[in-house]
Amino acid sequence: QLSVLLSLQLTSEDMIAAFSQAVDWAGCTIRAFAWHPHTNKFAVALLDDSIRVYNSNSATVPSLKHRLQRNVAAMAWKPLCASILAVACQSCVLVWHLDPTSLSTRPSSGCAQVLSCPGHSPVTSLAWAPSGERLLSASPVDTAMLVRTLWGHPGTLGDLWSEKSLLSLLFCSLRHARQGGTVPEAGTGCWSPDGSRLLFTVLGESVIYSLSFSEYRGEMQGQVGGSKTASIVADLSETTFETLYGEERIGGEVHSMVWDPTGERLAVIIRGHPECAGSQPAVAVFRTRNSPVFELLPCGFVRGERGAQPQLISFHPCFPQGALLTVCWSSGRISHIPFFFVSALEPRGSPRRSPAPVLGSVREQPAPGDLRGHAVTAGPPGVPPSPAGSHLWWWS
Repeated sequence: QLSVLLSLQLTSEDMIAAFSQAVDWAGCTIRAFAWHPHTNKFAVALLDDSIRVYNSNSATVPSLKHRLQRNVAAMAWKPLCASILAVACQSCVLVWHLDPTSLSTRPSSGCAQVLSCPGHSPVTSLAWAPSGERLLSASPVDTAMLVRTLWGHPGTLGDLWSEKSLLSLLFCSLRHARQGGTVPEAGTGCWSPDGSRLLFTVLGESVIYSLSFSEYRGEMQGQVGGSKTASIVADLSETTFETLYGEERIGGEVHSMVWDPTGERLAVIIRGHPECAGSQPAVAVFRTRNSPVFELLPCGFVRGERGAQPQLISFHPCFPQGALLTVCWSSGRISHIPFFFVSALEPRGSPRRSPAPVLGSVREQPAPGDLRGHAVTAGPPGVPPSPAGSHLWWWS
């Protein structure tokens, strides 16, 4: 049986901080970030419990506020819809209905639908069904994951999710509960875009594990098979690098990781060891391939301005020229870092060159090979863009 972790020992704020995707949820300016799945629009949840929505096609920046919108842990845009945003809050889930044609910067609180359930708060995780018909939420005080229709009552997992989806949800629930101390506590994880592979970590270890899955056909269709044991695919133990800024120590446990929609880039936030001088959190980028055999190759590091630490990472869901990595920093700035490459699924005119080691600002010195162009760095309203907000460390 699953036992609930920390439900009596920690306050709601402590639980949200423990299960949030942000490295320092309690103290960082940016607490949550969410790209829209179909458009160049994203939402940013801030320390003051407000949410701002940025759209490349509009100069209007709506600011969402609600009396129940406290201690935001996660956000998720509804698929196949331009203007519905779900927000995980301390006491409920808010579903904002935003008019994309409105010029108002302060939508009324009447635009938010309140979804609450006794014994299911704080809410720390949200996910929409691909069709947008169901919304799933999870709380560290509840071993059940709640599935709702947008305007209806809670549903059941069996009505909605396939076995592969259940595997993903059960993995996520390991962060909320363990089984008799025999199962290592899950750290973080992400699926490959085609759903055939799960990369994950466990707390207390500096390695990434891989678990593959395969779907049966014919009479066994709908069942999931694959490897029975996980294999180690990356060791992120601390290593020392010589850079233009001196000796850098990078490595440690993984806080979060995201896989880009093409399946060819993986970004990982490495916690580092704050108690050790020179060891700071960093974003590591890997080049990946899932077929015909799985490959995970180190690509480089992304570091922020002096004193800035990565808090959240996300890939743009539909960047057409390769992959676009978004990094939210402890300084309150947001960097959009493009990786331009030809997908392995597309014909190539010539073999791809291996990148030479490069050190420098993304804006000042683009790296050869698959990364060219500039990082676009944005901050909160009133804060000018940084001309050199992010740096890349590359190795061959």
